[in-house]
Amino acid sequence: MQTGVIAVDVGSRQVRGGLFDLDGTLLASSRTDIDLGQHSELMATYRMQEIWQAAQSVVRDCAGQAAKLHVAVEGLAFDATSSLFADGHPMPFGEGQGDVIGWMDHRAQDEALEISETRHGYLDYFSGAISPEIHLPKMLWTSRQRPGLFDEGISFRDVCDELAFLATGADVRSASALVCKWPYLPNETSPWCTDLLHSLGMPPDWCKTLPNLPVRPLGARHGTVSAEAAQLLGLAEGTVVAVGAIDAEAGVLGNIGPDLHAILNRTLLVTGGTSTNFMAFCAEERSIPGVWGPFLGAVFPGYWMHEGGQSLSGGALDAVLRQHAASPGAPSAENHKRVIDDILDLLTTEPETFAAQKHLVPDWLGNRAPLNDGRVRAIMSGVGQELDYRSLLETYYATARGLVLQMRQVIEHLNAHGYAIDTVHLSGGHRHNELLVRLYADCFDGELFVTDVPEPVLLGSAMAAAMAAGHFSSLFEAAKHMERKPVRVARDPKGVSRLRRDYEIYLKLYEAQKYVCRDWLADA
Repeated sequence: MQTGVIAVDVGSRQVRGGLFDLDGTLLASSRTDIDLGQHSELMATYRMQEIWQAAQSVVRDCAGQAAKLHVAVEGLAFDATSSLFADGHPMPFGEGQGDVIGWMDHRAQDEALEISETRHGYLDYFSGAISPEIHLPKMLWTSRQRPGLFDEGISFRDVCDELAFLATGADVRSASALVCKWPYLPNETSPWCTDLLHSLGMPPDWCKTLPNLPVRPLGARHGTVSAEAAQLLGLAEGTVVAVGAIDAEAGVLGNIGPDLHAILNRTLLVTGGTSTNFMAFCAEERSIPGVWGPFLGAVFPGYWMHEGGQSLSGGALDAVLRQHAASPGAPSAENHKRVIDDILDLLTTEPETFAAQKHLVPDWLGNRAPLNDGRVRAIMSGVGQELDYRSLLETYYATARGLVLQMRQVIEHLNAHGYAIDTVHLSGGHRHNELLVRLYADCFDGELFVTDVPEPVLLGSAMAAAMAAGHFSSLFEAAKHMERKPVRVARDPKGVSRLRRDYEIYLKLYEAQKYVCRDWLADA
């Protein structure tokens, strides 16, 4: 029989599964929606049982397809959004809420500011200011709002680790997830920042449990599928389960191409979906203001990663369709395509005048880079009272343009601090948006490559599963065998010229945004 592995990706609103062979070919796939409970502007939770049931469903589907294709499944891996599961109470974050606090949940803004004010060395890896999207502010908020839970022995896990725990019964933590979202510094003799936790008043007994947690790198063996989970997943008992990752890190692994060393220090890896991640790798430790990291071993052992991003990108384009009076309807592939096609036509007939007055800096849910402040908000020019269809097209285009110009700003910021980025690898849902792809290609002085892998995030987790099952000695080897060479996107000289002018406007608007936000934040 042919050998294969199954990968599971938990996104913001959907769980997907993929069956892969050891050459990286996607043989079968499955998906199931999950509910995101948005309890207020700042609060968003999930229910772990629903996520686990969705994971069971997609794994069973893939396992069923494997049987029909005569594929022996030897490995399983999970990735997930960097959402935080609280084990020990059905509603740890409040009445009517789930037991998983979503990655985009910003309820812990005050706690994030308090942590930042400690000036602890941990903050050097977040450019001095931690985001409410990181796990520590959320855990600190919980300890203060729900203190009794810690007396009851509550524990926290990344969703990728919880899924692997449910599949195996083994409580192992992913080093990839810890280094990016937890007070954990693997380059230190004592990785856990327990002194910081004590200074914040986190419960001492809980703090004592952290150094005893088993931690393993991405792609190591987490455990094997238990007898109980085997029945739920449709897999053989004893199937190897890999140590998993946050979805963005899995997406990077599925987007690097077959040669890791070719991307070091010169390639920005962009995973664009509801949110967008910008990631770059280097061989030495390097501090860059306004950028998360460097994180040692976030994906590849021995290499450092810097991370920027946008907390609302594809979600912002969805919001344009939901909110504008002239929208053709709710966000869907068909409605996005209709709007995009009409914009592309107008850019052909009105290359200099279309949306010439409408510009924005796209920080609807804070700025990850280069400001690194979750409190700032978007700023826009050219807003009028028009509610017609052309106004919709201009708003959609200005939003898309602002997103890609911010990527250029991040590239220039990284290059001013030691990188030499001249290449972008794009994966995620943005690669299916023709307008975004054109803008990405034209917005900076370098080359854009788009992965032709149908599911790069799933492929990244499939590599981890294949390595854990013993088929590759490292993630480097897995990439050589399972990756595809990305496809170069041609640039349009007219688009390059237009965006060069627009970028000058963007930078001026960015300076105005900083001025407004400085005054507001100073008074807050």
